[in-house]
Amino acid sequence: MASESTPEPGIAPFRSHFLAEKRIITICFFIALGQFQYGYDSAAIAGFQSMPAFLRVYGYEDPTNPIGLNISTDVQRLIQSLMNVGGFLSAIVMYASHTKLSRRIGLWLGCGFGFLSVSLMIGTTSLGGLYAGRLLLGVSNGFFVPYSVTYMTESAPALLRGPIVGMSTFQTSLGALFGILVDNYGKIYPGNASWQIPLGVMYIVPTILTVLLVFLPDTPRFYVTQGQDEKAINAVRRLRGIKDEAYLKAEVDDIKSAFLLEQELHSGVHLNDMFRGPDLRRTLLCFATTIGGTATGVTFMAGFSVYLFVQARVGSPFEWVMISLAIALTGNMAAFPAMRYLGRRELLIGTSVISAGMMYGMAIAYTVSAWTDPAASKALVAMSIVFTWIYGIGQGPVMWALSTEIPSQRLRSQTVGTASGLNFIVGWVVSFCTPYFINPDGLGWGPKYGYIWGSSNLILALFTFFYVPETKGRSLEQLEELFEKGVSARKFSSYVVERQLVDDVVGESPGEKGNATVVQVDDTEKR
Repeated sequence: MASESTPEPGIAPFRSHFLAEKRIITICFFIALGQFQYGYDSAAIAGFQSMPAFLRVYGYEDPTNPIGLNISTDVQRLIQSLMNVGGFLSAIVMYASHTKLSRRIGLWLGCGFGFLSVSLMIGTTSLGGLYAGRLLLGVSNGFFVPYSVTYMTESAPALLRGPIVGMSTFQTSLGALFGILVDNYGKIYPGNASWQIPLGVMYIVPTILTVLLVFLPDTPRFYVTQGQDEKAINAVRRLRGIKDEAYLKAEVDDIKSAFLLEQELHSGVHLNDMFRGPDLRRTLLCFATTIGGTATGVTFMAGFSVYLFVQARVGSPFEWVMISLAIALTGNMAAFPAMRYLGRRELLIGTSVISAGMMYGMAIAYTVSAWTDPAASKALVAMSIVFTWIYGIGQGPVMWALSTEIPSQRLRSQTVGTASGLNFIVGWVVSFCTPYFINPDGLGWGPKYGYIWGSSNLILALFTFFYVPETKGRSLEQLEELFEKGVSARKFSSYVVERQLVDDVVGESPGEKGNATVVQVDDTEKR
């Protein structure tokens, strides 16, 4: 029998935690600029494919194209897909480095490769230089994306972890909006400056992060894995502004006890333990939720939106993409309360079904109507807006959170890095094949490509229903317990755990109480 239980925190405790944790929220907002860089690049390169000055250098004249210029399918494939190859190379480094590469060092590596890649693309007009720059930019994003999310996941308190990690999607969408904005207003400049200016803007994020990381500690969980408990306590103090020494010690002791228990249970393990015992399930779920982001079709929409609108005869394509991304930001902002008050599972299932409907709708509109039909163009724009909004409120932030919450503490960096590498492979396949489907030089499907993505969204919804557990409101240490005991996905939310949250005492914000509440539960009644 449970001697004590902790009810679900209500609105008042959540607001109290929100105000008390404003420091870590602000820090994570800036750490998430790594996602901003990724979103900016995706949108900027999408705009380049329909920018006359860029096409005069890397494309060819095509009187049948709406803008009189086009880009070959091969070039289009490579400038998109080489970034994914670079991301995969970063994942290999993350895997090989095991626990030695800290989160800060990983982000600094992203900054260094970012500076190098942007300089190379600005300083050349050859295809070889462009391809090399895209490859190195992929390496940069391959460090930025997983390490920024891991830093936020391991630093945020359990009550706010979902909304904080959800900022990743907000920053990605914000970056995409800025990418299209700079493209739109940069295209008026003569010559190569019209596309070199948007590239130059990409120096800003690496500069900010390079300086910011000098003043930030690594995550407390990373220090615990290195046996540096005092540094872990100091990291919690600096990241969250907590002065209560008893609370700080309880927080780090909780992290350490979970880590030591895991080490005891899995002593002598190696990286291949990712695929053994309870960790196999966690690894496969991490892989699935990471790749699920690409399976939504967001890579297709982000990387080829302007080009798709041009080929579909949508008037003012740059402006409509900007409007779409601006509206999508409201979905990203709504993700913060949505992830707090709705379960991960229900949010992901519901948004995946709606996204499937939008993708099918785009395809059907151009199946039953002529390409020059204004009604089809309006339908494409409307449904693309709804899709990006739905992705921002549910699919994006939920899968980012799940992919970093689910892996075990001792294998998190390697699992997330490997999952990121697999996702870059899947992204490479998507980026490499998409031009063949939508470019008139290939199949020329255009928006009919949505049939494929509608189906993948339905598969994602079904997979979530049967296999993805509910992690909302659980600390990373509680998730360790749930996976170790093999609790089924649909029982995660109702299962009563023995380990209770240190920083989730109802009615009290961090710093007000330093003792953890431990609940003992009889195993025979937990299932």
